[in-house]
Amino acid sequence: VNTKGSPLTVRSGPGTSYKKVGSLEKGKAVTVYSKTKSGWSEIRYNEKKAYVSTKYLKFSNVKITKKKYKNISDLSYPQVSGLKSKAAQDKINQVLTKHAKDAYSSYLQAKKDREKDKNEEWCKESPYSCQYSYSISYKVKFNQDGKLSILIDDYYYSGGAHGMGYTTSYNFKESSGKQVKISEILTSKAKYTKVQKYAYDYMRKRDSFYVKKQSDVPVNKDSQFYYTNGGIYLVFQEYEVAPYAAGHPAVKIPSKVYK
Repeated sequence: VNTKGSPLTVRSGPGTSYKKVGSLEKGKAVTVYSKTKSGWSEIRYNEKKAYVSTKYLKFSNVKITKKKYKNISDLSYPQVSGLKSKAAQDKINQVLTKHAKDAYSSYLQAKKDREKDKNEEWCKESPYSCQYSYSISYKVKFNQDGKLSILIDDYYYSGGAHGMGYTTSYNFKESSGKQVKISEILTSKAKYTKVQKYAYDYMRKRDSFYVKKQSDVPVNKDSQFYYTNGGIYLVFQEYEVAPYAAGHPAVKIPSKVYK
C-alpha cells in the first residue's frame, strides 16, 4: 500500500495514545501485515512492529508476492499480480524473473568457489575468508498512479570484512509493462547536468558524503532511480559518493529540476 497522509505518523501501538516512533512521507510504499477492527494497520518500521491509521493508506490493486528462485531462501525476488492487462503483467514478471535467474548463476559460482577452496590450507586456517555466498533481496519503493518501482539488491561475499552489493532499479508502466529507463526522464544533456548539480548541492551540505566537486556525482544513462511523489530518487552504489557504511544512498530530485 501507499500512504496518503503527509506526513503519516507511525506509532508503537494501534491508537493515538501510543508513543510516536516516526513518520512516513506521502506516497511511501509500505507493507501491511494486518488490520485491526479499530482502524489501525500493522506495518514494519525500522525493523520493528509499528502501526499507522488505516484511513491514510491507499491500497493498490497491484499485488507484490515474494518468490524464492528454485526454492532457495537467499534468492528472493518479486512477482506482480492484479494488473488489468495480463500481457503487461507477464512482461513485468519476465523481467524480474530474469534477474533472479541471472543471480542463480552467480549463486552457483559462489558455491563452486567455496567447494574448490575449502580444502586449501589458507581456508582451513581462516575459514571465514572462504565462506563465499551470493544473495538477492528486493524492496518495493513506489506502487501508485500507474507506476511501479522495485529495487533488487545483489550481495556477494568472498571473504574479508564485508561483502559488496549492487542495487538495480526496475521502473514500470503498469498499463503496458514497459520498463522505464532514466534516459526517458532525463531526455537531454542539460537535464542530466541540472540533476547532477542538484544532487551535488544536497550532498556537499552533509558530512555523510565525500564528494568534492560536481563531477564526483555520477548521473548518466546507467544511473539507478525510483519514482516518488513529485519527482524521483537517484540511487547510488556503494562507495560512489559515500563510505561503505552509508550503503546505497538515495537523493530525492524534485520534478521541477528536470522538467
